[in-house]
Amino acid sequence: MDSYDKNLFTQDILSYSKNSMLFFYDFQGIHLEHKPDHVKWFPAAIKFPFLKNHAFSNLLLPVLWIILFGTSLLLPMIVCLLYRPKVCLTSNIWAGAVFGIARKIGLCKTFICCAGDWLANQGRKGFLSRLVNNYLFVYMDYIAITTCDLVDSQSKPAHEARERYWGRSLSRITHHRHPPPVDVYPNAIPDTRTNICFLGQVREDSGLDLILPLLPELHRAIGAKLKIIGPSSIERTRIEETIKDLSLEIFVELYGFLPLSELEEVMKDCFCGINLIKDEESFTCLAACGKFIQYLQMKMPILATKNNGIVDVIEENNLGIIIEPKASVILSSIRELYKDQKNYITNIIKYAEKNPCLSIKDYLEIIEK
Repeated sequence: MDSYDKNLFTQDILSYSKNSMLFFYDFQGIHLEHKPDHVKWFPAAIKFPFLKNHAFSNLLLPVLWIILFGTSLLLPMIVCLLYRPKVCLTSNIWAGAVFGIARKIGLCKTFICCAGDWLANQGRKGFLSRLVNNYLFVYMDYIAITTCDLVDSQSKPAHEARERYWGRSLSRITHHRHPPPVDVYPNAIPDTRTNICFLGQVREDSGLDLILPLLPELHRAIGAKLKIIGPSSIERTRIEETIKDLSLEIFVELYGFLPLSELEEVMKDCFCGINLIKDEESFTCLAACGKFIQYLQMKMPILATKNNGIVDVIEENNLGIIIEPKASVILSSIRELYKDQKNYITNIIKYAEKNPCLSIKDYLEIIEK
């Protein structure tokens, strides 16, 4: 995933072996960002179609998903058949199922599966969503987890939900990345900041509709604007329409999916990051969301509801505020984060020092033991 750990991950993998292929997904496609000199023909990018028209997108949704999931299965299959990699590592559970099978039949020597989600918790979604998340994901996840050498578990609640579902532990070796490590960006500015950040894909239950009506008052009180940073989606289009309908354009800055170098520059004047999930059966309610780590990397405390996988980490280390999704609570909490932002920055720095990232060599040593 083209996300918070991309730079550190790339540096770590290439220090282990320059003879590596590195693929990253950024919502718009899959990008091959490093390959050995002898690999000549692989495309630099595989783009996925995105349709802004809601009705047309829903009509073609099965086709779009077949393209996405089919590519996620076919690409690692080709890599294993052609190059017989010594080590495969992925956070994509569909690719993980392929790597796991490849390991079993001798096309991959070692497979590390980074598992951060458990999607089989959605009860009120449509037929296709339930089919993919409650059934297809479950069995792809099962194959990946049971066939890998090591599971890098990024979410304690997701790991526990998987074990409850199957009634037993599935993995041979599990490394729990909990509490999650944080590598603070060296260019994150610790001075007083005034803006609020929402990072990631806008979904139906993202809670942006709760904060939008509060923006005029927040702007009057502390000069705050809301920065929405992330890829295009149907729900993102709806939020943009709501912003226009409420005449809030002067209080909101809209950005697409940004590379990390640009992301740091856009986020550096934000004093907090938000994730106001409203649905208890949310897509991400058991996950250790990447946006949380990215907020902390930028020394930004988190304002979030309880529907996430690191509530205990945020509360125990005083890295932000956990709230109920109510407008009055959001308003008072944002004011508190603004007022006390320097203390939160200190807490984040201390937390990062206590929780460093492991390297690929560390993971391979765990397997060898």
